[in-house]
Amino acid sequence: SLPFWCNVCSLDLQSEKSLSEHRKGRKHMKRAYRQNATSNQVELPKCAEFKPSDIDEDELFSGLASGSYRNIVIVTGAGVSTAAGVPDFRSPGGLFDTLRREFGNRFPWVYEDTEKLLSRNFMNMYPDVFANEVNPLIRRNFEDLKPTLTHRFCAWLQKKGWLRRVYTSNVDGLHLHESLSMPLEVVVESHGSLHDGSIVMYGDNLPCRFFEKCNEDFPVQGGEVDLVIVIGSSLQVAPFCSVPNMAPRGCVRVLVNRCLSDCFFNNFSPITMGRHTESCEGIAHLGRMHIGSRKNVPLRPLWSERAGWKKWRQLLVESECDEFVERFFGHPLAAERGLDIDV
Repeated sequence: SLPFWCNVCSLDLQSEKSLSEHRKGRKHMKRAYRQNATSNQVELPKCAEFKPSDIDEDELFSGLASGSYRNIVIVTGAGVSTAAGVPDFRSPGGLFDTLRREFGNRFPWVYEDTEKLLSRNFMNMYPDVFANEVNPLIRRNFEDLKPTLTHRFCAWLQKKGWLRRVYTSNVDGLHLHESLSMPLEVVVESHGSLHDGSIVMYGDNLPCRFFEKCNEDFPVQGGEVDLVIVIGSSLQVAPFCSVPNMAPRGCVRVLVNRCLSDCFFNNFSPITMGRHTESCEGIAHLGRMHIGSRKNVPLRPLWSERAGWKKWRQLLVESECDEFVERFFGHPLAAERGLDIDV
């Protein structure tokens, strides 16, 4: 076995000093806590009181097929594009693993804070490294891509007149691929796009349009959104992670991810943050932020908290994104009504 290997994070830290510093980091401690919690080695905190879903797939798919949901918001992350050949960021073998392998020896802090390699600060400090090495490596992963079944599902909902908005943290531009004919107005590329050079780097503010559309879709009082589907995102980055927490009371919230345990905690959860946590919009006090006209929007995931189950009807699905979509179109009511993703 490797002498400086972290079993929790699956990283080779190369030296005893690097391993020691790594073990003090918040990401290592969060992963260690989560692994212990899910293996029943420690008692889960009160913020993680898991309960069975109070809506099942059959009810959700029946409602979708019958047109019961007319104001749907979809929130997507890297998981919706993996089937197109894009590696996700945080999973084993993903983009962050590649960056650690390529740049960890020169920049040891990459093992603990990989995001910094994609920050405006790093680009300004090492412009040649970023332009000639980091940027080409990133772009190689986004060439000649075609939309996945999940992208096509979003476009299908829009053509049915049921989709209000797609918020995506992805920069691959696939939601706006020409083959889908998705109106620009419907898609919010919250972190920009490689195709038009509008990338939001770590530490940058999000585009004004993100906050404008949040204001439109999630007004302080009420709102028309009746279904929020978070698919392929573990909601780790602020303020994008706040979007599903703005759903109006009584709305149905659905979480679809290949590993649900990745979605129950982020850096703003009580077990991982101090009293004040830095965010791209300044300081997030106690894990909350102002989003548009809304004050104190929680940044931590609420899927497993009592507050979430009291406010919304929720369904948590551990599944690949495209397989979830396939199950919908294979549902008896969808078949009975002749629903076809290509029509």
